[in-house]
Amino acid sequence: MKLLIQPVLALTLGLGLFASGSAMAQTNWSQVAVPAYSPTHVLQGLHQYWTLPRSDDFAREAQALPVAVMALCEAASPASQAQAVARGQWQATTHAWERLSAVAVGPLITRRSQRQIDFSPTRPALIERAIKSAPVGPQAMELVGTPGKGLPALEWLLWTRPVAPGSAACRYAVEVAHDIEREALALQQDFKTLAATDWQNAELATVAAGMSELVNQWAGGVERLRWAQMEKPLRAAGDKEAPEWPRASSGQTVQSWTAQWESLQALGVLQGKEAPALGRGLVPLETYLRGMGLNPVANALLAATQHSNQRIQKLAGSRAPGHPQVLDASRSLAALKRVTEGQVAPALDIGMGFSDADGD
Repeated sequence: MKLLIQPVLALTLGLGLFASGSAMAQTNWSQVAVPAYSPTHVLQGLHQYWTLPRSDDFAREAQALPVAVMALCEAASPASQAQAVARGQWQATTHAWERLSAVAVGPLITRRSQRQIDFSPTRPALIERAIKSAPVGPQAMELVGTPGKGLPALEWLLWTRPVAPGSAACRYAVEVAHDIEREALALQQDFKTLAATDWQNAELATVAAGMSELVNQWAGGVERLRWAQMEKPLRAAGDKEAPEWPRASSGQTVQSWTAQWESLQALGVLQGKEAPALGRGLVPLETYLRGMGLNPVANALLAATQHSNQRIQKLAGSRAPGHPQVLDASRSLAALKRVTEGQVAPALDIGMGFSDADGD
C-alpha cells in the first residue's frame, strides 16, 4: 500500500481533542460516551494490543514447525502419526501468520514478508529444483526463489507430494520450515520495537504516516481477501474447472479466509460492548471515528462490515465453498472497500493508493 502522506486534518483534530483532556463524544449508536482518541492512541493500541501479541503467536508456532517436520523426516516408516503432527503444526503456523498478516503494517511491509514466506501460487518446478540443489542454512535458502519456498511450498511438500522420511525432499522441507521460523522471529523483534514506541511524543509526520498505513493496509487486506483469495481463482476457473483456492491442498481454504476476516473485522469495528479507555486497548477504526464524532461514517463502516461478516459466516458454516456463496462474500467485501475508500478515508483526510507492497 502506498503511503500518501498529506496534511492530515483528522490527525490534527485528534491531537487537539487529546490535549483538551476530558473531551468526549456521545454516539447515537451505542448511547455511551466514547473517548476522543488521538491517532497516537490508535497506533499505540494497534502495536501493543494487536500486532505484538500476534507476532508472538506466529513466532511461537513457527519455532515448533521445524521440530515437527524434522520428526517426520526421522520417523520410522510408516510415518502417518509424524505426518499428522507436521501437518497440524503447519496449519497452526499458517493460521497464526494469517491473523498477523491480514493487515500488513510495519515490518510486514518493509520486510516484504508476504512475498518472502507466502508467495502464491507456489511453483512445483522450483521446489523440485531446490530439492536437487539441497540448500542448507539461511544463505543457501536466499538463493531459492520465493515461489519455491514458504508456507505454500511446505503445504505442497506435506500434502500434494508428501515427503518420505529420510528423503532429500524431506530435508528440504526442514530447511523451508527453518526459513519460515527465521522470518517469524525477525517480525517478532520488529513488532516489539514498534510496541515500545513512544507514540505520544513521536513526530507528527510519523504518526500521520502510521495512520495512513493502517487505513490503506486495512482496505488492502479487504481487497486481497476479496479478489486474490476469492474471486480471482473462481473467475479463472470458469464453469468447467475447480478453482485453485488458496490452501486447497491442505483443505484449509475456508479456515484461511476466516482467520483473515477475523483480523480485518477486529481492526475495523468494535468487538466488545465498551470502547477501551484511553491508552488501554485496541482502538478499531469504527471506534476512532465515533470518538471524533463522525458517527454517520462509523455507522456506514459498521453496517458494511456486518454485511460482510454475515456472508463470510455462511462460507465458514459450509464444508466446501460454493461458487454463489463465494461471489456473495466477494461482493460484500467490495462494498466494504468502497465505504472505506469513499467515506472513512476522506473523513480522516487520508489518501488511498496501491503499490507493490500490497502483496501478490
